[in-house]
Amino acid sequence: MKNSITFAGVRAASCSKVSKIIEIPELDGYKLPVTIINGYDDGMKFLVTASIHGFEYPGIESAAELCRELDPEDMSGAMIIIPVINSSGFYGRLPYICGDDEERKNLNKLAPGNKNGTFGERLIAYLYDEFVSKVDFHLDLHSGDATEDLCNFAAAGNAPDEETRKFIHKVINHTGFEYYTQSSGRTEFYNGSVIYKGVPSMMFEVGGAGKWTRKEVVEEKENIKRIARYFGILPGQAELNVNQKWLKTQSWIECGHEGFFYAFVKAGEEIRKDQKLYEIRNVYGELLEEHYAMHDGKVMIINSTLGVSEGDDAVFYGKAE
Repeated sequence: MKNSITFAGVRAASCSKVSKIIEIPELDGYKLPVTIINGYDDGMKFLVTASIHGFEYPGIESAAELCRELDPEDMSGAMIIIPVINSSGFYGRLPYICGDDEERKNLNKLAPGNKNGTFGERLIAYLYDEFVSKVDFHLDLHSGDATEDLCNFAAAGNAPDEETRKFIHKVINHTGFEYYTQSSGRTEFYNGSVIYKGVPSMMFEVGGAGKWTRKEVVEEKENIKRIARYFGILPGQAELNVNQKWLKTQSWIECGHEGFFYAFVKAGEEIRKDQKLYEIRNVYGELLEEHYAMHDGKVMIINSTLGVSEGDDAVFYGKAE
């Protein structure tokens, strides 16, 4: 029989499932729900997290359901699931930010964390130390939050070496997503896992605009299980997605002004170079900025709100190669 495993002081014996709400002393007793499913045999340790952004619902519901549904008797290795990291964002219905943070920071811009920083920075540091550093792979679940319409895709963590990068791409190639991208960021939680802790990582982007559907949850759970099958954690054959497309050419555009946002395209729409994608005007209708596509491609994310602030995500589009 395999050994027990322990995360953040929570021990799961061989072939057992333990669900517990951890109270974190370093964060004044902050409550973090964790489920550890330790299989009957040795294998990879797979971390699944959700609610870095509390308004991104499909991943949160998918993670919560998997906590209840997975059976350790069917598993080798282990899955560790944290369905609600940002509880103030989730229960308080706050897009992007962590309400518990003194500066109301975005948890997805704080990697690698800081044990002596603000609440959010300390929380990220705790997650890396107690969870990420002890696993073999990290999947972070995201959506378009309350402000974005989205075409579902997966994104590979920004691995610093080619071997790890190829491995993450191979994992993504065994999911059912039609499109995937290669991240170039450094401060995102999932990117920090591979950059600062050496743990291969990726994220899902499913749904958006502050909504979730049963179809999205069913498909997202299946994609998580497909990864678990690829790792040998769950039984069954992991199928290679031969029709998957890599958006190798991509453009992430942020709003350059505060103002009224008007989109001229929709998520999932095919676009051509020089096509107008959006404009921002002030309250009196005067044009502040406009963006024209820099290349052909497909719109993956588009802002869906009327009011925007400088620095908000405006549009993400990519070209498959």
